[in-house]
Amino acid sequence: MDKVWDYESKKDDPLAKLVKKEGKTIVYTNPVMAKYLIDRETFFDGELVCEPCKGDGAFYDNLPDNVVKSWYELQEGKDYLGDEKVIVNTTLSNPPFVPRKLFWKFMVRAMETTTDRIYWLLNLGVLNVFTPKRLNEMKEKGWFINSFHIVADKRWYGRYAWIKITKKDNGAFTWKNGSPF
Repeated sequence: MDKVWDYESKKDDPLAKLVKKEGKTIVYTNPVMAKYLIDRETFFDGELVCEPCKGDGAFYDNLPDNVVKSWYELQEGKDYLGDEKVIVNTTLSNPPFVPRKLFWKFMVRAMETTTDRIYWLLNLGVLNVFTPKRLNEMKEKGWFINSFHIVADKRWYGRYAWIKITKKDNGAFTWKNGSPF
């Protein structure tokens, strides 16, 4: 049996309903897609890179040889959200996004343990987790969404975005503070 985090989705969450209907709790990233996404980025000699949801190693195994790699995988007894915090330059993963509040726990942990950049491969349906309140939380901690690269995998539900989050505010994404419309 797969070990899972103790989080539940809201009863009316359509993405959670679809995942439950399909009967899958863990869907691994295609290694070809992971390599494609990693090859789009520049990694520096000796850079510390963490994969907090290693799964079958699609991202971890495709990281370049010039980086120092670390990983977590709940199925292997290493819990990114519960184990000791390790500070790294870069965090990248296809984290769990159902339930959405679980993904936000990953985002908060990444902001606490990452110094330079965070990359997430996320279903477009989970992007609503980036509410104005949470975007302000990110801003207060010095983190900004810099780019989206849209990809698709026919095994999965909908389109996905490779999101780059860094300490640099390039003004690419803005939001309204205050009362909603």
